[in-house]
Amino acid sequence: MTTVDVVAVTHRGRVRTNNEDTILVGPYLSNALEGEPVRVVLSSPRPQPCVVADGLGGHAEGGRASLLAARLLGDAWVAGVDEAAVQRAVQAADAAIHEEAGWARAWKEMGTTIAGLVFHDGRVLCVNVGDSRCYQYDDGVLVQLSQDDSPPPPAGASPDWSPTVVTQTLGGGAAPGSVRAHVHNQRVEPGDRFLICSDGLTDCLTADAIEKVLGATTDPTGAVRALLAEVLRAGAPDNVSIVLATVAQEEGHHGR
Repeated sequence: MTTVDVVAVTHRGRVRTNNEDTILVGPYLSNALEGEPVRVVLSSPRPQPCVVADGLGGHAEGGRASLLAARLLGDAWVAGVDEAAVQRAVQAADAAIHEEAGWARAWKEMGTTIAGLVFHDGRVLCVNVGDSRCYQYDDGVLVQLSQDDSPPPPAGASPDWSPTVVTQTLGGGAAPGSVRAHVHNQRVEPGDRFLICSDGLTDCLTADAIEKVLGATTDPTGAVRALLAEVLRAGAPDNVSIVLATVAQEEGHHGR
């Protein structure tokens, strides 16, 4: 059984009037929390999901889409996490958002990106659609596990170049059933740290800046507060969601 200590926060930022992000950590689901980190310890023989869903800005009901996606994916991934089951859950969430969008003409392009980690039996599955990201923080270095659904960077772009176009989302006006998630599967060890975030974080902070914050403290709540503070200091033009997950030391385990 894998035990994971998770701290999560979501914030509307300094410009947007609404927060259209949703975070899910095991049984905890919120798209209304404003700037106060929540700490949840996940410890169960069943799969334990953590999800960030970033509702599409500029379209109606992005918050509705992100909430629906996070809830459906969280429920599905608790039941099974082989790659086929993960893809079925993503397809089902996409279909549900398209169905919801059919209720009103103004909702027709409602959609969301998603990034998630599912911990189970000494392994973690990273799943994403869009430009929300999953990272592992390993020996002071931030390693991206997710794959951005966006055009390739232009020639000469800096390593921290951020795309402004997303080529794949759940819902969002694309044909139902066309979405396919990126899935990465790896073992975990006690002490491993993982970060899930919306682009509200990565558009404001470089990888170096995030590494500096995570390297300054082993306190997960302090790290999440510091990341949010840096984003707000940078102007926070978008909603921002941050989930920091640390694999707990098991009883009787004395290192790798």
